[in-house]
Amino acid sequence: MLFAFSAAPASAASKVPSTVRVVTTSGKILVDKKLKTGTTKVKSSSKAGCFGPGSSNASKSLTGPTALGLLSRASEVATALRPLSITNASDFGLGVCGIGGFDAAPTGFWLLKVNHADSSVGAEEVVLRKNDVTLWYQVADYNQPSPDELYLKGRSRVKKGAKVKLRVLGYNAKGKKKPVEGAGLSVGGSPTNAKGYTKVKVRKKTRIVARKADTIPSNRVLIKIKK
Repeated sequence: MLFAFSAAPASAASKVPSTVRVVTTSGKILVDKKLKTGTTKVKSSSKAGCFGPGSSNASKSLTGPTALGLLSRASEVATALRPLSITNASDFGLGVCGIGGFDAAPTGFWLLKVNHADSSVGAEEVVLRKNDVTLWYQVADYNQPSPDELYLKGRSRVKKGAKVKLRVLGYNAKGKKKPVEGAGLSVGGSPTNAKGYTKVKVRKKTRIVARKADTIPSNRVLIKIKK
């Protein structure tokens, strides 16, 4: 069972650009955004009780660019992530109890994935590098294996009316990828084939997400129209 906590702060580092994604149990995407983050102050709350009683209202500085620091930074610019509920009740460090009003269920938790693999350390300890991708997923039941994470690949700029080839890959808990058959796109069109490919016609600037039952929805792919 993986909880988003840690025992020690990350080492010092300059601000780096990293992407943070947050997805609820129902598949609602709260944020998918790239931000720069570095040393960050995060606040715990006395109301955060997912690790039991004893959390307090306090502030802690996380040195360097960390996964928890990035989430905290994102909550400052994305209202969908507020309130951010963090507990300091655990002996192992800070833990995430709720994001954007979506609290961890008694049988669940907020899972942290880094570059498509379940994190083996807490969010305080995850030192981010340039262009790393973090994903927070609201797991409903820690007795069940975490679902595969979908990843959508496609061109970022095309001519108006062009048919765009897209591919959907699935990453398991260890970060191993494979093509995903039967994934649907938010813009419609045919489901992906056995190799994970499908095509859609794009007439205007479009954001596309891939989904499939019992998986974590993909990143958003933005396709712009060439002038």
